[in-house]
Amino acid sequence: MGIKQGTLSKIENEFLSIDDDLVERFATILNYPVNFFYQKKDVHLISGHYRKKITLPQKEVRKQQSKMTILEWHLEKMVSSIELPEPNLPKWNCNFDGSPEICANYIREFWKVPRGRIENLTKLIEDNGIVVIPLDLGKLDGLSVFTQSGIPVIFVNKSMSGDRHRFNLAHELGHLIMHFAQKIDESRDVEDEAHLFASELLIPSREIKPHLVKITIEKLAELKRYWKVSMQAILFKSYKQLSLITQNQYHYLWKQMSYLGYRKKEPVFIPVEKAKLVREIIDLHLNDLEYSKSELSTLLNITEREFDKLYFDENSNLRVLV
Repeated sequence: MGIKQGTLSKIENEFLSIDDDLVERFATILNYPVNFFYQKKDVHLISGHYRKKITLPQKEVRKQQSKMTILEWHLEKMVSSIELPEPNLPKWNCNFDGSPEICANYIREFWKVPRGRIENLTKLIEDNGIVVIPLDLGKLDGLSVFTQSGIPVIFVNKSMSGDRHRFNLAHELGHLIMHFAQKIDESRDVEDEAHLFASELLIPSREIKPHLVKITIEKLAELKRYWKVSMQAILFKSYKQLSLITQNQYHYLWKQMSYLGYRKKEPVFIPVEKAKLVREIIDLHLNDLEYSKSELSTLLNITEREFDKLYFDENSNLRVLV
């Protein structure tokens, strides 16, 4: 920007005013229109339940929060002109209603999911009024949230493998059902509860138990192909949750997977499911409501180039649909 760091800091903390030329330069560098920065709204960074691989620096978390906050603003603006499906999302209190595993089986019955694998988890979730938004979240796996108008949204990292993508979705769905709008006892591990929910939703214990006899690496790959979850998730469930193998067997299989390089990249390719609801919302504006791309970009306070990058560019680093 051609200014000193101290000057920028004083502008951010309102010790100095910012002139029009600097605003224009700022907007050009960030590829956002000037009116984006003059929106009359309180900025509350989106927050919810995170699923992450490791503890992230606060700076990285705020960066990802900012991306999701802007996309939440877009969603809120666009749904003001259309009617979304009513969320079909029950609430569950683990202290009174039962364990996360019981909750997962209840959801399968509540949503009338047939026995066996869930063919397309993303479609199932969107069909029940929950918006799925894949985007680049760096090292963050996902986040679940209710928007200010009450829309349930799952942000999920688009760079994950297909099996990891499904597990992250199921994990965040568990948060939406079990951990919002209720007081959570500090002794509870909500991440562990969401993990147990996801595991049971995707691989119900009563259905997979008969297939976990005499587990081998080959058997784990075969089960992955059918259930569309990682070999690691199946192995973890067989020992940690179902106690169907001994500790020695568990550690032996982990060592085998490490030796074969499967801890980093497993065999059996699972395609990433495509989210469609946000794109349908955009298409309704462009077709039924007869917005041009330029008009819709203006509505969202972004440039047309940024609109294309977010919603239409398959190769961009940040997009809503994959």
